[in-house]
Amino acid sequence: MLKNIGKFICGALIFFSFEAYADVNLAVIAPRVGSLQIFGDELIGGVRIAVDEINENGGIQGEKIKLVVVDDQCDDKFAVSTAQMMSISQSYKMNAVIGPYCPNKFDEVADIYSNAKILQIIPMATLKSSAEKKHTGLIKMVGTVSAQGHDFFRYYQDNFMGKNVALVYNSDMRNVMEIATSVQKEFSQNGKLQFLKSYSFNQYPDGYGKMAEDILKVGNDIVYVLGKAEEIAQLSRELKDVNKEVIIFTSRYQAEGDYQELMGDLAEGTYMFALPSLKNNPAFTETLVKLRLKGAEPRGLGVYGYSAVNLWKNLVNKANSLKYDDLVKTLNENHLDTAFGEMMYINGNPEKSISYSIYKIQNGEYAQVY
Repeated sequence: MLKNIGKFICGALIFFSFEAYADVNLAVIAPRVGSLQIFGDELIGGVRIAVDEINENGGIQGEKIKLVVVDDQCDDKFAVSTAQMMSISQSYKMNAVIGPYCPNKFDEVADIYSNAKILQIIPMATLKSSAEKKHTGLIKMVGTVSAQGHDFFRYYQDNFMGKNVALVYNSDMRNVMEIATSVQKEFSQNGKLQFLKSYSFNQYPDGYGKMAEDILKVGNDIVYVLGKAEEIAQLSRELKDVNKEVIIFTSRYQAEGDYQELMGDLAEGTYMFALPSLKNNPAFTETLVKLRLKGAEPRGLGVYGYSAVNLWKNLVNKANSLKYDDLVKTLNENHLDTAFGEMMYINGNPEKSISYSIYKIQNGEYAQVY
């Protein structure tokens, strides 16, 4: 453990400052380098805006918030070391933690924060299996990744009914398997299983050309690809090389920030799942106007980082306390104001998962279509 903590200190100290020695500390944990940096930057940017805004208005419970940004590199050991460091150090112990962005060692990390009495808010969708386990003091803000399967079927039903769908997935990834299982369940329950055929990347170790050929030769019109960023991009290129008219769906968070660069012009027309931007959400309109007047336009996950901080602030105000036990009691007994309207969290889970939005790449830009 000491070895892990030492590794954490060496890697993360550049993001800490003497200001962390304060009465109210808040951490945001997200990737700062690599292909996931775009999402980390979005999330951190939204958190910074919210913290600055709260501090400009007198702080929280009369205290200024000191923000600590930590890059856990989406690494299992680093995620655990980060949580251990924050839980055992009186100097760096947090009042609340936003994240981590990646679900590495989710249950172990959540147990560490819970045992240390540090409130934890996850602004991203979580695994259904993780949502079923109770961790005191953990708020899973938007629900589970399996909602993506339901939202895909609804869009398919409204726009592509009768077309054949190839569901492609990496069976080694838990989040992918939860989405894939949800898609299969939707088609089965609605009597449309004859239109769905499943393929696993693991069955094609020799490359993506044969996989693309097998998918298209049996008349699949739509390919829903779930897996690692490199897998998604390479298979998508192979599919488009064979048939430019094939319709591709994927997840923005799995395809990651390099998809358009790797695909080039072939990215045009791809459908991307992502959490909603909230710009059309009536409950968020006033906040967006206020932010725009300040010259800030949270994009992508920025609104979720911003909303996570304000969810914490609203919980503190309702409890009239920063004490962990008071916050947990208030969380379990009250509806809270959120970016999605008033919400009750049951065992840390929202009353219902937030529906995903679907974007289509058009002229190199993301256009929301659902």
